[in-house]
Amino acid sequence: MREHRRGSRALHLPVTCILTMALLVTVVPTVGADLVRLPGDAGWDLPPGATLGRPPTVPGIIEVRGKGTLGFDPSAIATLRPDIFVPGQFSVFDVLVHLAETGQIELVYTFDEALQTHVIESLNGLEGWWYDAHYEGGSFDRTVVRIDQFPVKDGMSIVVYLEDLERLTAIHEHFREEVARREANAGRIVVPTVTLRSSAETIVFENVEVSPHDVRSDVFQAGLVTMLDVLLSLGEQGLLDKLGLEWRTEDEGIAVVDGYYAVSIVAGVFSPELVGSCVLTHQIGGTTIQDHLTPHTHTMSHIHLTAGLEVLVSPEAVEWLWVCL
Repeated sequence: MREHRRGSRALHLPVTCILTMALLVTVVPTVGADLVRLPGDAGWDLPPGATLGRPPTVPGIIEVRGKGTLGFDPSAIATLRPDIFVPGQFSVFDVLVHLAETGQIELVYTFDEALQTHVIESLNGLEGWWYDAHYEGGSFDRTVVRIDQFPVKDGMSIVVYLEDLERLTAIHEHFREEVARREANAGRIVVPTVTLRSSAETIVFENVEVSPHDVRSDVFQAGLVTMLDVLLSLGEQGLLDKLGLEWRTEDEGIAVVDGYYAVSIVAGVFSPELVGSCVLTHQIGGTTIQDHLTPHTHTMSHIHLTAGLEVLVSPEAVEWLWVCL
């Protein structure tokens, strides 16, 4: 099962910083939400109890292609990943298991140690299933997040479908490579390439070790590493100068956001200009999976799955893109 490093901070690996372009511009944070400026009094750790994300409570629906739309009651669902989720929180996969337990679908699944995730062997007698999901206000984005790590929120959309075999194979191989990379680093998460990119400049960091900061202790167990920890770890290692995070409970009519937006960043000369409403969107990368990703050139991906809610295993690459409306 997943290895946790509770509260530990390992020694930093050597990091090489490559600047390809430079633009000296002051970033002005977005106004209107709860803004956290880092580093703060506690360095690059957020204040304890700063996040109060709401567990799902409203009856939801999920579409199973070929079967139709099925309903579920969040209060009746318990997670199969208590190593990841705190009580009251659960994943898209837990919804499927609940549907099987209530007789709405037939489901055969296993936990694959080499992939560190549950794998659907068959659903209603057919093989080759995958899923997509997004929160209210987002859009389907061809996710490559493990199905038992994608948190459920009220008002979200979920679809389960028969995936192209080539893409599904690439997803599973990507997971296998992540687990192997973490094992090769003795349980540490070391990302070979982390990129910050704007329309005018790019900065690349190599061999970034990522440590947990327990930002989303309202959703995840202590010691779990998320995508947001990439930025916080860069800060701790002296590679970021400033970071602005906004906690938004809701946003422009979207009832449930409950997530952090990265709305400003300074890393040496990397200081992208604020033009309208701007955020950092994120995406994993790597040779195996690259051709099967949706380009993250839109701000919907921060609603799709905010960085603090995406579990990080050990990808080959992580890219952050500065996007402005």
